[in-house]
This record gives sequence, structure tokens and C-alpha cells, in this order.
Amino acid sequence: MADEAKKDAPQAADGQPRKKKGLPKVAVIVIVVSVVEGGLFFGAMKMFGGGPQVAHGEPSGENVLHGEDPHKSESAEAVEIQLVDKFRAPNNKSGTLFMYDVDVYVKVPKSKKEVVEKVVADRKGELSDRIARIVRGNDAAVMSEPDLKTLRTQIRNVVGELTDDPEAVLEVLIPRCVPLRAE
Repeated sequence: MADEAKKDAPQAADGQPRKKKGLPKVAVIVIVVSVVEGGLFFGAMKMFGGGPQVAHGEPSGENVLHGEDPHKSESAEAVEIQLVDKFRAPNNKSGTLFMYDVDVYVKVPKSKKEVVEKVVADRKGELSDRIARIVRGNDAAVMSEPDLKTLRTQIRNVVGELTDDPEAVLEVLIPRCVPLRAE
């Protein structure tokens, strides 16, 4: 039987049996299944995808690209309210004691002006304490940001909590934030 198996197997010139060339059956099956699956997926997407839809503007037919700028009217009807003036708070997070001299204003819509002014007047001490905690708790990197974005966000959140309206403040303005080295 062994002689018959050797006769049936093709042999190379050196007497060793030849190895089959080409892809094995499993690889061919995997490739064919992948191509068929991809084709079916593509066909299903084309059939059930629906294609691009038409987008319509306002029902009145006006062009939405022209008209009043909604942000312009919002900022035009905003008022500034002073939270703290010439306020000083210490910070020694960097290892050196600094006194930060800050002025803080908030820009609020006219509709919320009275609410914010009432909170600022009635809770001046609490507001000053919360701002002082923020300044004392921030790292030197936060206090030296070029736009003071983190500080602005923290103060905006505090005013939002005190007024029970997180949208009460449009923008926090910090015209002065001067670090004074305390020796």
C-alpha cells in the first residue's frame, strides 16, 4: 500500500513529494463568503438607505441665511453686573503665596437682570466667599491661563447655583486678575 501511495503522489526531481501550489480550500471559501457578504450589505444599503433627503427652511419660504443675527440681538439686550471689585484672595498652590487682585463682572440678559442683581445684593458675602474659595483652590496653571477660561467657567457655575438658573449668565468678564507676590 505504501508503494501505491508513492506512485500516486507527484514527485520532484529529487524524489521528494511535491507540495500543492495555490490557495487552500478554506481560504477560498472565506474570501468568497466575505465578497458575497459585502455585496449583500451594499445592496441592502442601496435598497433601504433611501438616499439624500431634501432639507427645507422655514415654512414661510424665507431664506434662513438672511435676516437678523440671533446672537447679535441677545448680546445687544445684555447688561453687565459687577460681582466683586478690587477683590483680593490668597493662593499658595504653587508653593509661593500670591494675592490675586480681581474684578469680576457678569453679562446677563435684560430679562434676568433683576434676579441676578437681587442675588448679588442679598448674598454678597456668600458670593465673595465662593469666589475666594475658587481662587484659593485653583492651581497656578489655571490662574495663569491667557483667557482664564477655567476661572470664568467656575464663577459662571457659582452664579448659576446661587440664582437657581444655570443659563442666567451669558458671559463672565474678568477685566483685572493681577497676581501680587506676598513676601
